[in-house]
This record gives sequence, structure tokens and C-alpha cells, in this order.
Amino acid sequence: MEGKKKITLRDIAAKTGLSVNTVSRVLNKKPYYTKEVEEKVNAACKELGYIVDMNASGLRSGSTHTIAILFDDLINPFYSYTTDIISKRFEEVGYNSIIFSNNGKSAYVDYEMMRSVMARKPDGILSFLEPAEDMVDFIKETGIPFVIFGRDGAPYGMCGVCADEEYGGYVAGKHLLDRGYRKLTYIGSWHDVKVCLDRQKGFERAIAEAGAAPAQIFYIREREFGAMIDELVSNGTDGIFCFNDIIAFIVIEALETRGIEAGVDYGIVGYDNIQQMLRMPRLITTVDVGCHDFAEAGADAMLALLAGEEFSSGSFCETHKSFLVKGKTTR
Repeated sequence: MEGKKKITLRDIAAKTGLSVNTVSRVLNKKPYYTKEVEEKVNAACKELGYIVDMNASGLRSGSTHTIAILFDDLINPFYSYTTDIISKRFEEVGYNSIIFSNNGKSAYVDYEMMRSVMARKPDGILSFLEPAEDMVDFIKETGIPFVIFGRDGAPYGMCGVCADEEYGGYVAGKHLLDRGYRKLTYIGSWHDVKVCLDRQKGFERAIAEAGAAPAQIFYIREREFGAMIDELVSNGTDGIFCFNDIIAFIVIEALETRGIEAGVDYGIVGYDNIQQMLRMPRLITTVDVGCHDFAEAGADAMLALLAGEEFSSGSFCETHKSFLVKGKTTR
């Protein structure tokens, strides 16, 4: 059985009565064609079954019109929500997004991940993960625009778009203290991730200012979960601040199985306000960084680098302040 004939730009041109050059401009989203022409080309492509060969196109133009987006897992709705905003912004200017995840193995971009990303030849990389120490020079040497999103890029000499995480932790700590909680605990993610430590630092500053006892610290990815929950119960913790809402919901569920109710027996504050993203009621007290504007700033940083422009990494951190969203998990 003979293979199906490969459809070319010439076939699309013949079908539409347009020139090959015009068809090419439409498919590559280059300017100066009408909406009617675009619809005619797209209809012909669909009817004939034309699929762009991105590898060949990339070799000719030096661009694949793709941007890689990297993160550590696909579970957290914060990633989905912000990635949706970011990818739509990229699409508006002709870039497709391709997603990579290391499935929670690490909080850093390592060589294995970079090897997979580089094989797809993206025009830019936007990463929710910080680069591993031995990857910084490697990434810079690729010459591919690289934006660290939600993390401070300054320690790496790279472009980063971050919120004032220390202030967010301070807001959480002050709220718990203002509501009368005194035996406080912070449940972070990884002990060596700056954003986790910044939230912890702000939390501890609020506690120190109030003259309360120092907080107990756990890192959930580095501790046996059941033993951690048992310790929370046995030491009489009455106020908990979690690195993100996902951790907060997991902790709430675990404590409920022990007959301990959030907002009644203890207070708990999350981070990210994912209930807003999922159109959920305000079930949990949490800290919101202004996610929509945050995502827009990340996309703008990437597009600025792709255009060869400078981008002020600290702009979002300086112009936006996180705020508390009161839910039902604190009195």
C-alpha cells in the first residue's frame, strides 16, 4: 500500500489560488495578509491534511516558534493557572508552548531535563525551577533566552521574575499571631530552595517581632509524612503556615483523620490562593501574590528577551504586594 502523498505549500497555493509566498506568510504568522486570506489558507490546510514540518521549518528559519515551560510536577493548580495565562500570551505573538516536568524529582533544572529540552530546539525557556549549580554556565552558553519564573534570578546572573516571598511569609505569620495562635510551625518544601526559605524567613520575622516562641520547621519533601503529622499533634502546634495550598490541604486532611479541625482546634494558612483559580469557595486562609499579573510579567520577560530587549527582573517584586485572603481555617 502506497503512503499518503505529502502535502506541500504548492498544493495549498494551488487549492487557494494564492502564491506560495502568501501561503507561507500565513502559516508562519508573518504580517500583511487579510483575515479572509488567513481563513482560506487554514480551510485548505484542513481539507488537504497539511501539517507543518517544524523541524524543516526550524532549519530554514533558525526558529521553531516554540517556548519550553519547565516545572517539577503537574499536580499543583498554581502551575496550570499561570501556565495557561503565559502560553496564551505566547500564542498571541506566534509562539507555541511545550511543557516539561521532572515529576517532583527535584526543585532544580538538571542536565537530564536540559538535554530533553534542548532536543526540541525551543526559541526560549521559561522555568518554574531554578537551575542546578552546575547548569548555570551550561544554560548561558546555549544562548537561548532563559527566564526563571517565580524565583529570583539574581543569584544566577539570569533573568528572573519573582514576588516578595519574604513579605508573603510575614503576612501569614502576622495573621496567625493576630488571631491569637502562639505555638507555630512552618511546613516548607525543600530545605535548599530559596523561595521556600524566603517565605520561612518572613514568617520567622513576624514571630520574632511579636516575641513569640520560635517556630518549628519541617520540609515535607524531606520528612516521613505520618511522623511529621504525629509530631504536630504531640507538640500542641496551634498555628501552621504551609509553603503552598496543596501542602495545606494535605495537612488539613491528615489532621481531620485524627479528629482535629482547622479553624477550630488550630489555624492554618496556605500560599498561592489556588481556590480562586479553581473557582472554589474561600475554604482556606491563604496568601495571594496576584497570580494573573505575575503570569503576565513572566510572559513579558520571555518575549522581551526573545526580542533582544532588556527586562527589569525586579519590577514585579517592587510594584506588587502579596495579600492575605481570609478563609475558614483561621479564627
